[in-house]
Amino acid sequence: MRYLALVLLALYAAPGTLQAQTMIPSLDEPGRKGDLARAAKQRSATQFDATDEDKDGRLSRTEVAKHSRYLTDNFDKLDANKDGYLSWEEFLGHNRWPK
Repeated sequence: MRYLALVLLALYAAPGTLQAQTMIPSLDEPGRKGDLARAAKQRSATQFDATDEDKDGRLSRTEVAKHSRYLTDNFDKLDANKDGYLSWEEFLGHNRWPK
């Protein structure tokens, strides 16, 4: 019990020492992971641009309905700010890859 208290105290005292882990690779990561990230970003950008028919940089429910069953079915969950549109970040589900 004393050991647990010391561990919790150490974690509380140094919150910056723990870093959040992510499964999304960085675009500037070297090697295979970076190659896969860059290819996935390119595919995602192509799909986003094809779906964005009016080229306003966001996807409306109408645009999404014409192109993707998955996005249509999950539009309300993906629209994090509830503005009725999917931004690039909402479309991706993360903000690690700038448009």
